[in-house]
Amino acid sequence: MYCYIIPFWKTFDNIGFTYSIPDNLVIDIMLWQVIEIPFKDDIIYWIVYNIFDNLDSNIKKESIRDIISIKNDFSVIDSYRLHLLKFISDNYFTPIHNSLNLFVPKNLKEKILNDKIDFNKPRKYKYDYNFNLELTDKQKDVYADIRNSRKNKILFFWITWSWKTEIYINTIKDHLDAWEQSLLLVPEIILSNQLASKIKDVFWDDVLVINSTITEATKTKYFIDIMSWNAKIIIWTRSSLFYPYSNLWLIIVDEEHDNSYISDQSPRYNAIEIANKITDLNNNKLVLASWTPSIDSMYNWVKDYYKIVNLLEKYKK
Repeated sequence: MYCYIIPFWKTFDNIGFTYSIPDNLVIDIMLWQVIEIPFKDDIIYWIVYNIFDNLDSNIKKESIRDIISIKNDFSVIDSYRLHLLKFISDNYFTPIHNSLNLFVPKNLKEKILNDKIDFNKPRKYKYDYNFNLELTDKQKDVYADIRNSRKNKILFFWITWSWKTEIYINTIKDHLDAWEQSLLLVPEIILSNQLASKIKDVFWDDVLVINSTITEATKTKYFIDIMSWNAKIIIWTRSSLFYPYSNLWLIIVDEEHDNSYISDQSPRYNAIEIANKITDLNNNKLVLASWTPSIDSMYNWVKDYYKIVNLLEKYKK
């Protein structure tokens, strides 16, 4: 048995290198594990991209070297994220290994190599909440429209001072009560402290609010908490789309028109397109919220890909 392997955070022209899997590792090896291999005169650590039985006829069997060992017992890319990784490669014309760093925190590789990943000790989240929000009649109508929509992609058009955060909170609560994960994307976390604070006032400190001040080690801890299904409410910028959600059923994109949702660094991508692709793969609910919706989102509404919901009155008690 053989495998293709690809590197962490490096690029090259071909798909990867071919290695042989020794008989004693065949049972344990799986896609997207970190493995130890001989490379030239060095020992390095790469990731399994593909596993197959037969070599191409133009490859000599005696030229293939064996992998040395498997460094972890889980896949760093799992379930729908595998399809998402391939989508990024195909849609944005980038080698698949060039997109890998989007899905794996930089600190995770070192923890895997040093055997410091412990999935048996995730942080405990209680998710008690202080829920006493009084919605206006119009807010109740909008909330019900979002909740009961047969379409799972919704364009939420609101005006200033309409208190759209109350709609977010009610919708997140529904999914929390069902023990489901919710992701709230914000364009720039530093501009959204008020939004995050208001949500934390309801759901307390178990809300993960992740920003540029969070260390890479903490991001890896959150990676484990999200993958273990313990973290349920996450507020973050566009990079949060690539974390290993186990039960993600709600994505809200605040200020969906904002240019910061477009990555202009390699690998380039549009977070709104990525959120749409995740929704296609997971069948979760996607709410794109804005007071000035993008042309693309308006087009998708006109073409009946999105349901539109309007909150066009200011909040009054």
